[in-house]
Amino acid sequence: MINRVLIVCVGNICRSPMAESALRHRLGGNGVAVESAGLAALAGSPVDPLAESVLAEHGLSAKSHVARQVDVSLISAADVVLAMDRRHLSAIHALVPHARGKTFLLGKWQGDIEIADPYGRQRQAFEQAYRMIDEAVDSWRSHL
Repeated sequence: MINRVLIVCVGNICRSPMAESALRHRLGGNGVAVESAGLAALAGSPVDPLAESVLAEHGLSAKSHVARQVDVSLISAADVVLAMDRRHLSAIHALVPHARGKTFLLGKWQGDIEIADPYGRQRQAFEQAYRMIDEAVDSWRSHL
């Protein structure tokens, strides 16, 4: 049974908070805790304003989000760890080798697609990242 999902990206201010918000909404309070963290987190920072704006357009929010660094305890406590790209998977496995069996790309059910980082780019990049995240999250819902 899946009780805790951890979503990982780099800074924990764009992709992973968007995915955390979308997945939490999709699961609708079914008892699965959804969290996020970053491999090189901008710890203490809020969600990127463009990410929040795109979320708001879809009726979601990550306004209360505070970026945090991923660590061994967060990965170990999760039943499933979802990453945005293959480099993230490698970094997670290097940090916690025993996490291999529970660590996947968020885009696993779309042919293991990677979700590009929109940080520092135009709004269009955030919209594209959200569309990919939303589709991936929808696919994960039936597997959680």
